[in-house]
Amino acid sequence: MEKLNETIDLEKIEKKTFGEFMIDGITEILAGLLLILMPLFYSKPFFIGFLVFFIFFGYFGVEKIRERTTYPRIGRVEFKRDAEKAGYSVKKSLLEFLLLLILTVIITFTVMFFVEGKILAAHLWYKWVPLSFGLIMFGPSLYLVEKTGQRMYYLFGVFATILGFVFSIQTFSDVKVGMYLYFVVLGVFVLFFGISKYIWFIRNYPVIPIEGE
Repeated sequence: MEKLNETIDLEKIEKKTFGEFMIDGITEILAGLLLILMPLFYSKPFFIGFLVFFIFFGYFGVEKIRERTTYPRIGRVEFKRDAEKAGYSVKKSLLEFLLLLILTVIITFTVMFFVEGKILAAHLWYKWVPLSFGLIMFGPSLYLVEKTGQRMYYLFGVFATILGFVFSIQTFSDVKVGMYLYFVVLGVFVLFFGISKYIWFIRNYPVIPIEGE
């Protein structure tokens, strides 16, 4: 078994498999729609219930789409982990997210202080939400790069952060307007990227014929 593991790079195979799983662009389409809807969740708190509904049932909707378009073209793979490894991964992920959150707050407040000259003002916290969110987007970016081995996913974190900084330094009649526009622009970008990937996938991956049909 050890010789087999030495011959076959299991980590490389896992990354390639996960990369194939992401190739249809459906994940980006769902993420783009969520980002576009974010202003509703901020401005109308009762839409939070809709967010939970969207995420929960969106998963089943995505599976239905993949059953019709993705799996017939590239097959289906289920990623399984034993309970001990899964538990460890959850703890590690929570710790990493906490560290990312702390680092995001430190960087945001530091940049805010240099630009605004102060940080203890509630309206400035709204104004600099775009930069904070952009920095947090490095979390999913790093995760996808690690899982797929594809460095293009760094672009999400980089683009979201640069766009967030641009919107944060702008002055609007209402500080929340800049925040809302940021989510919409970022969402449209991610949505367009996902749709482009989906169209490319459909055109370049024909349905695999089943033997006997």
